[in-house]
Amino acid sequence: MKRAKKNAPYISCIIAAGGSGSRMGADVNKIFLELDEMPILAHTLLAFENHPAVTEIIIAARECDMLGCKDISEEFQISKLSAITKGGATRQESIMNAMAEISPQSEIVLIHDAARPLVSPDAIREVIDNTKRFGGAAVGAPCKNTIKETDADGFITRTVDREYLYEIQTPQGFTASHVKQMYQSAAEKGIIGTDDCYLAEQAGIAVKMVPGSSDNIKITTYDDLLLAEQILNMRKGALK
Repeated sequence: MKRAKKNAPYISCIIAAGGSGSRMGADVNKIFLELDEMPILAHTLLAFENHPAVTEIIIAARECDMLGCKDISEEFQISKLSAITKGGATRQESIMNAMAEISPQSEIVLIHDAARPLVSPDAIREVIDNTKRFGGAAVGAPCKNTIKETDADGFITRTVDREYLYEIQTPQGFTASHVKQMYQSAAEKGIIGTDDCYLAEQAGIAVKMVPGSSDNIKITTYDDLLLAEQILNMRKGALK
């Protein structure tokens, strides 16, 4: 695949689509549910398809969802899609499978949740720019609420300074060499992480936090879906 600009880095984006609709009571993967008359997955794919810095897209999905992902990619003309890989038993396994499909030219790898369809072009750009500079970067929303730490019995032991607290989101970006190092180290040590930044931490790789927006929500429940609809309506209103 050709690069968008001469000397621009080759950027691969892995879309982690291995979830389900269980928390929503849906009988299909939540990424296939409609959001503003389009599947959630279509919104997510188009965010990266339309971003000029992204070179290729790889989807990691459950085997039963691979055909649905393919159909959506074709319907919405996702030309940057290079592969749809079978997901593993864990998110981590799924990303490892997808990593086997990225281009040998890949210099930066973005990893993004399929269920975060409202990611902005600015957030993607900031993660890419900071990954170029620092080797690893992730977007997150500054924590707004007061955070308390408790003991094992549920009693408050202290108030955590929220000035330096973030709710981690995606995309999370790393140089291709760092991603390979992170996953190899995790496999050797038997580490299972809930996100890629955790694997980077365990491998001793620094990750720059990019302040993002609380709009970049992960759709998990029907309340999230309703909120996403409201956010999209507000964005449309702002464009008028």
